[in-house]
Amino acid sequence: MAAPDASSATATGAPTAVTARPAPAGRTAKAAPRKDIQALRAVAVTLVVLYHFWPQRLTGGYVGVDVFFVISGFLITLHLLERPIRSGADLLSFWARRVRRLIPAATVVLVVTLGASLVWLPQTVHARSAQEVIASALYVENWMLALTSTDYLATDQLHSATQHYWSLSVEEQFYIVWPLLLGLAFLVVRRLGRSFRFPPLVVISALTLASLAFSAWFTGEDAAQAYFVSTTRVWELGIGALLAAAVHAGLRFRVPVVRVGLVWAGLAAILWSAVSFTAATPFPGVAALLPTLGAAAVIAARSDDLAAGPRRLWSGRAVQWLGDVSYSVYLWHWPAIVLAPFVLDDDSVAWWQKLLVLAVVLVLSAASKRWVEDLMRFTPSIARSTGRSFVLLAVCLGLSVGLAGIALWQTQRTEAAAAAVVVDSSAPCVGVDAFRTASCAGRDLGMLTNPIQAAKDKPQVYADDCWNNRPFTRRKVCSYGPKDAAVKVALYGNSHAGQWSPPILATARERGWRVDTYIASECYSVDVPVAFGTKALEDACTALNTWARDRITTGGYDLVVMSDRTLQPLAGVPAARKVATAKAAYGRVVDGFVEAGARVLAIRDTPGSAESVPDCVAQHADDVSRCATDVAYRGTSGLEPDPLADAAKARTGTDVHLLDVTDLLCRDGSCPAVLGGLITYFDHGHMTRTFSMSLLPEVSRALRDALAGVPGA
Repeated sequence: MAAPDASSATATGAPTAVTARPAPAGRTAKAAPRKDIQALRAVAVTLVVLYHFWPQRLTGGYVGVDVFFVISGFLITLHLLERPIRSGADLLSFWARRVRRLIPAATVVLVVTLGASLVWLPQTVHARSAQEVIASALYVENWMLALTSTDYLATDQLHSATQHYWSLSVEEQFYIVWPLLLGLAFLVVRRLGRSFRFPPLVVISALTLASLAFSAWFTGEDAAQAYFVSTTRVWELGIGALLAAAVHAGLRFRVPVVRVGLVWAGLAAILWSAVSFTAATPFPGVAALLPTLGAAAVIAARSDDLAAGPRRLWSGRAVQWLGDVSYSVYLWHWPAIVLAPFVLDDDSVAWWQKLLVLAVVLVLSAASKRWVEDLMRFTPSIARSTGRSFVLLAVCLGLSVGLAGIALWQTQRTEAAAAAVVVDSSAPCVGVDAFRTASCAGRDLGMLTNPIQAAKDKPQVYADDCWNNRPFTRRKVCSYGPKDAAVKVALYGNSHAGQWSPPILATARERGWRVDTYIASECYSVDVPVAFGTKALEDACTALNTWARDRITTGGYDLVVMSDRTLQPLAGVPAARKVATAKAAYGRVVDGFVEAGARVLAIRDTPGSAESVPDCVAQHADDVSRCATDVAYRGTSGLEPDPLADAAKARTGTDVHLLDVTDLLCRDGSCPAVLGGLITYFDHGHMTRTFSMSLLPEVSRALRDALAGVPGA
């Protein structure tokens, strides 16, 4: 996202790809500042901002980040090749320039965003906000997001207001490692007495191809993590670096008609990516070649002097200004988007409100560019001193990390106090008893649990890490109860089976049963392929289900308790046929367990919310009714179709049973977020441990009925 150093901005006059006479040794081409690169930066930030403000209108606008990567790779590499790292002093000088250029503005935004998050965002996300400010300040935000990206239960969390620092983290890591690699290559070549004209092409090509190959493979394996990690992204900066290496070697396109074709084709590739890519596009992987090669083509064309190029479109003052402040716009726009609904106290921000927010972003960007970026870059007392530049770095890090650390410490104290609250879920009118018992009607118990407590109030199976998460290669079984128990129960399904574990395990402990878990995230228990966007994940989910069914059918279980959220599409099945196909598949699975000698208890899935319930309750503590969910299914919330429940209902009898407690969760078409004093879910649709225990009578009765007549039950 960063603009080049001043010295680099004017030394970019000769991209790239067919052989020409080399530039005279020891001389650097001088050129006016390239307006095409500034304009390309303006295009990139516009795509990103439009995508984040109106994601349904520009579904692939995220490729603007990839354009930025190419620009940064080109400018930084060209600078390093023209001014090679010859000593430790050169290296420190290079890093000092990056510090002055990037760190102060990023720190100002981090500190302001931290304060705004603590004021306006719900308490439930304060700790995570502080943690991500620290990760962003240290430029490891991309790795933090990668570590949590495969956690299905975290996918509905409120976006962090500093999440966009992931791409800045990738670039900063590049700026740290890249001069070391090129400097080492320069020293080796000089030691061998060879020219440094072509070796950078070889080194950069090898690294870029290796990263591209890894990116293509890892995106197929785990697209969620692949999106953030540096190893899958460095090839995009490498595309720009290769272009710079070609310039350094004296290669360029000279024929005007070729250059015209390059610039227009490059722009078309970028814009086509922005309008045709979606969230379902496996990315980065090979898909990212289109916008990155497009950006490289635009840079290679050197179109500032082309009459048939787009110079009239992007040489205007507004476009050049936007390119100049693009780094500041990128820094400010995302916190504004995240915070706006809370500042306005309106979950749905109108288009005109978004325009006002965007205007505020531009004003803040202009101010921070003038009074932070430029001031730190060009103040002589700082710019002329490498030592003072690193003092500036220390001050910035101390400010952002220190303030975030204090906020995190205070937040954790608050969370610890909240977690210490103990509620008896079996008390009269608590939890679902508010609907179960007629005399509780109209009784207000207040808030017996708080949002911070609810967000952490997860069943024991979460603490025991009983999940088989993406990429679905693990085979984890958690066992509870005596090995020689007279009754063996298997709990099978995805995370919506896990939410029932507290009352199931409580009943099992009371009666001396053994319970084994076969739980995955998202991968629901059918015998047909579930689609996850990649063939690798699809096959892994199928293999996981096959393994679980084989273990259960041969494990001598007396009862199989099943529950699933049937959310993901089925591979090769039209959306209109999904429910019917899944119902038939569930039916075969249930029949297989019965034929193996087990009984089956299916538990109908619970209604879901469109947002994190604890976050909503924290935001609207004065009116929690705003967090209620209509029972009608609306695509992102409500009571979703449950083909497992449908399949079980069609087979109910001695061997197959169905438990449906929807009437205890919803009343008169509405499902409250707080029921009988308890916050219902710890996220968008998984019951808290405390709330699920208020369903113990229903679950225990269903288990006993399903095992009626079984010896020892």
